Parts: sequence; structure tokens; C-alpha cells
Amino acid sequence: MFSEPTDSNQPASDKCMVTYLSEPSAYPVMAKTWYEIAASNHFWFKWRFNIVGNLLPNTFKWGTILDIGCGNGILGRQIQSLYAVTASGCDLDQDQLRSITYGYKQLYYYDIHQREARFENHFSTILLMDVLEHIEEPERFLRSVYFHLSPTGRLIINVPALQIFYSKYDTLVGHLRRYDINFLRQELELAGFEIENAGYWGMTLIPLLLIRKYILYFTQDEAAIKVGFQPLSPFIGQLLDYLRKLETTLFTRTPIGSSLMIIAKKHVQAPEE
Repeated sequence: MFSEPTDSNQPASDKCMVTYLSEPSAYPVMAKTWYEIAASNHFWFKWRFNIVGNLLPNTFKWGTILDIGCGNGILGRQIQSLYAVTASGCDLDQDQLRSITYGYKQLYYYDIHQREARFENHFSTILLMDVLEHIEEPERFLRSVYFHLSPTGRLIINVPALQIFYSKYDTLVGHLRRYDINFLRQELELAGFEIENAGYWGMTLIPLLLIRKYILYFTQDEAAIKVGFQPLSPFIGQLLDYLRKLETTLFTRTPIGSSLMIIAKKHVQAPEE
């Protein structure tokens, strides 16, 4: 185990402590501009969390939770607030891990390919929320996720949907691809998973994605993430939040969307390495 670097900006008593299970490295991380915008009151994060609730059965039990790629901790805080359960989180972005003040019972700087023995088949619920599209070798990555999930556990994945919407924004935030359900199913099956439930969401955002793609073509790189993710004004933010409420009220899932969420479980037979 590696010692935790000191953080002079915030007392350790005021934040979740980070346990270093992997040696710190220069692993690529999300653009800091994106994290400056990412907040619990952003319409997109509220929308994504609504879809988690829509796809999970009423009888779902979270059990032990691992949020892989937890970033700045928005999802953990949402889960704790609504479901009164607390996740563990892991990431390879030290700055974001060390910024999390609540919402997690344990935070790990941890490369899941390391496959800590104590975590084998350990977690009842694993979250991969907008992580897989950043991974160069998704099958290998999902096989390491498989190692951590209990035999009866559930994997919840969210990814950006449909390659036709790929734009400069995707490139700058590190997206290597966007998914459709068949593409994601193939990757999951190769790694030993099967889809239990799935749905696109953000159908009403599709016109905005097309507009964004066009606008960003003429936008300087240093401004593109902000233009692509932050509402232009409080009024537009409220309008987008209204679209969220409207779509999630009318539809449990949509036939097409800006994002895709799935619930998966392990095959009975483990995949060959």
C-alpha cells in the first residue's frame, strides 16, 4: 500500500480519506474544465441519475457498491441522498479523489487491472458511469470489472450513444467512441456479461447534439468543452431541466437517445482469459 500525498488545501478531517492501492502514475484523466462544470445541480447529472432509478427493479438491493471512475463524487452523493446507502469509489485522478468531501465510505486510488485478492467477487453493485468510452481496451477492462463483481451482482453502465453524434467535444474530453446497444452487448458478452435491462435516454437532446456538433466545428479547442457541456444561461439550464422532467415522466426508456444505460450480470460460466 502506498502512502497518501498530503493536501495542503483541505484538512484531512474535512474529507473522505484516499487509500492508495496502486502506485500513482501519469494515467490520462478527464479535462479539468469538465470538472469545473460538473456539479450535482447540472441537468445532465440529474437526468442520468433518474435513468438509474427507472431501469432498476423496485426490489433491487445495492449491497456493497464500487463506483469505478468516481471522479469528483457526484454519483456517490446522489446514491447516498436518495437511497441512504454509501458506496466505495475508485479512480486514477488524484486531484478529483482528494476533492471528495462526502458520499463515500472509502476512496481508493486503484487500477482495477491490479485485481486485489480481497476484492474478488466482492461487490454487489459496480458502477461504470461514463467510463467505458475512455478505455482503449474495453474487453480487457470489463474482464477486470468481472473479477470484482459478485456472482449475483449487477453492473450498471452509462455511455454516450450513437457514433453519428461524435464531435470535437467527445475528442477533447477523451471519448474514444460512442455506443449503440449492439456494440455494447458484444463487448460485454466477450467479457462474460449479459444484458439484463437497457435503455437509451436523452432523446429530446438529439437536436442539441447536432447543433453542438456544428457549432464546435468553428469553436476554439480551449472553449469547446465549456460550450459543449455548460448551458449558455440560467434560463437555458432551466429549460433543459424541464426537458429532463418531461422525458423521464413520459418514458422509462426511449428508442434513441444521447446516452445509453444498461444493467448487466455475469454469465453462469466465467470467460476464458
